Amino acid sequence: MKTLLLARHAKSNWGDKNFSDFDRPLNESGEVDAPIMASYLQRCGYLIHQIISSDAARALATAEQYKKYLTPDQDVITHHDLYLASVETITGIVAQISPAYGAVMVIGHNPGMSDALNYFSKDSFDDMSTCSVGIIQFEVSNWLDITAGSGEVLSLESPKTIKNKIEK
Repeated sequence: MKTLLLARHAKSNWGDKNFSDFDRPLNESGEVDAPIMASYLQRCGYLIHQIISSDAARALATAEQYKKYLTPDQDVITHHDLYLASVETITGIVAQISPAYGAVMVIGHNPGMSDALNYFSKDSFDDMSTCSVGIIQFEVSNWLDITAGSGEVLSLESPKTIKNKIEK
């Protein structure tokens, strides 16, 4: 069995024109939301063997927050091809994951992350909001064996859904 956590980067700073799209940092909301999401996943008991992230500043900053909570002893693997990646690129990267890893998080950008969630899932989902995480389980022993529609989405969480759960 394999578990894939598809994560969209946290909110970024659109207001500062001194940064290119690639170099855009997280904004204040993103700096708050990323550790909330990471802490929530940790409390839910998710054990991540590897984090693979786009090397864009906002994705990498999000990945570092997940690393602190979920894989403190593992380095984040950066993959430039995840920057504004298509679903085909994302599925190709997932297929290259070592079969030794049972649970992996991939952090990137929309529309690719939302497209990948819909590609892997038996269900249909709207666009992933910033800092959301789709958790998909596959009944396979090798990442190469994952096909379109073969995954079961266990959860799709965002900072908003988590805050609602905490308030209840």
